[in-house]
Amino acid sequence: MLLLVALLPAPLLAEAPAPDTDQLVRIARERKLSETPYWRTLLHCPVGLTPYRSFVDDPAFFLAETGKTDADAELSALIRTFFGEAPSEVPLCRFIARYTWVYEQLADVIDAPPLICDEAERLHPSSATLIFPTYHLNNPASMFGHTFLTIETDYQAPMLADAVNYAALPDSRNPITYMFKGIVGSFKGYYAILPYYKKIQEYGDMAQRDIWEYPLTLTPEETRRMVLHILELKESYSYYYFFDKNCSYMLQFLLEVARPGLSLTHEKGLTVIPIDTIKAMQKAGLITEARYRPSIGSRIQAGLGRLDKNEVGIARDLSDGTLTPGELLAMDLTDRTKRLTLDLVTDVNRYRRAKKKLSQDEFKPLFLGTLKARKTLGKGAPDEKAITAPPEPTTGHDAARISATVGVYDGDSFEELTITPAFTNLLNTDYTKREGIQIEFLRAQARFDNEESELDLQALTILDIISLSPRNPFIRPLSWTFHAGYEKRMTDTGDMKGAYSLRAATGMAWNLTDESLFFLLPEAELLASKGLDKGASVGPGLRTGILFSPADRWRMLLSGNITRRMPDDSTESRVAFETNLTVNRNNRMGLSVSRTDVESNGAWETSLSWHRYF
Repeated sequence: MLLLVALLPAPLLAEAPAPDTDQLVRIARERKLSETPYWRTLLHCPVGLTPYRSFVDDPAFFLAETGKTDADAELSALIRTFFGEAPSEVPLCRFIARYTWVYEQLADVIDAPPLICDEAERLHPSSATLIFPTYHLNNPASMFGHTFLTIETDYQAPMLADAVNYAALPDSRNPITYMFKGIVGSFKGYYAILPYYKKIQEYGDMAQRDIWEYPLTLTPEETRRMVLHILELKESYSYYYFFDKNCSYMLQFLLEVARPGLSLTHEKGLTVIPIDTIKAMQKAGLITEARYRPSIGSRIQAGLGRLDKNEVGIARDLSDGTLTPGELLAMDLTDRTKRLTLDLVTDVNRYRRAKKKLSQDEFKPLFLGTLKARKTLGKGAPDEKAITAPPEPTTGHDAARISATVGVYDGDSFEELTITPAFTNLLNTDYTKREGIQIEFLRAQARFDNEESELDLQALTILDIISLSPRNPFIRPLSWTFHAGYEKRMTDTGDMKGAYSLRAATGMAWNLTDESLFFLLPEAELLASKGLDKGASVGPGLRTGILFSPADRWRMLLSGNITRRMPDDSTESRVAFETNLTVNRNNRMGLSVSRTDVESNGAWETSLSWHRYF
């Protein structure tokens, strides 16, 4: 479990009587302890935030009634609670990090040994690791990824380490309600401690999310300070906001407590995205290396790539139980093929069990039979099960983007400026080439029409998500999209009018090659606009396309969609070719050619863009 609290230095004995609590409060005020950045960090107030206000919302976290908004009152209450002659009825462990720091600051005037927290005495931490399970678009709370910490000891396997996680405790499973409440901070977020291997099962096996591990450069003493603070936070809540006060942001307070003088939380902008906080930790010297832990889905995909079509069929028969491992061993196949097949089936059965597609009674004989057969074939070559890691997340572009565009629409030239606070789009190659990922939040697009000499808001995207997850013989996820916002749309008269749109699609995607993806998504859209006969329309549609990468830093998208507007009884269609070339980490060039038609009216648009990430 966690690390044993180091013994504090014994206080010097003074001949004069020890100060009482009133005197200690006065001394603490003279030394301005409540104004120090570290005391405010212990109370979860970002450095530089004025006036002082803690980000912890649970009243039980504080000793003073006004502790959330009065740092000095909280410090005085702690001194009067734990530094008096009479034993306190308040549990020391709930305030052990704050108590320890205050004792250290006043040790020269205190004639008594420090109080002991028995729970802290049983802990033995030695190091810590930041864990980043990658993007999970099917869960709004984790669509930007997730971060948590593990606390290791010198005598434990890493998978048995404690995982320290901050997450929302939702009271709704409805995705729309879930998203809305998460945005406005209606959920309570809690710090929790649980075994790391359970988080691996949750993210790597059930959710099929690759995991990146970043060992932190914290010393054992720094790790000890962080662990004491974690004890204080158990069962205390803060209101959780998906886009800023989230898992990634709130964990930074733990690191600031661990290393005095570290400043991470004061840099919070409009959004806080896990990958940006990881980069900030790198810049602060907290991270120097990264380790890749592939999900079971990545292992299955890699296993499929090592077998031909007939061998995949054999693996499917083995996983279904229609072929026994003994029958496989008797086949006229190389030992290497047999090993790869059995390794794949082992992962498939684990995946099916994690997704509850197999009961324990069904899983056990299949799993043990496969392992027994595999054991007879030996270890094989070291590279037989090698998995190529995707790009390490911190090597990708920064989260915010500004785009400058020049183009021509229906023969008229225009210039455009687009600002996107977060995060990435389909044409980026920074994270994966096998899947299609797009998350855009609060994207604002302004266009100047040179013919009309007018500047208009072309689009304001509240949220746009595209999740294209390829299917294979063993894993068959649904792909989906969601869009909410304002945009200029063509009417059946050929005019461009402002419209509020809400659309969603769900369907399927398949890898044509390792770097190309075909998708087919039935879609529905609700549109509201003064340009519509009835002011609003609703109707079905279909979206399809091919996403591919002709080179490492180059991606292309050929797409088309058609939508029927009712009750207007009009049909809108659009075909587009888009491409994006990576110049360097934070600079991209884009080209787009599209054709939009509504009934008998249509227009071409061609544009060239420069994208700068920051």
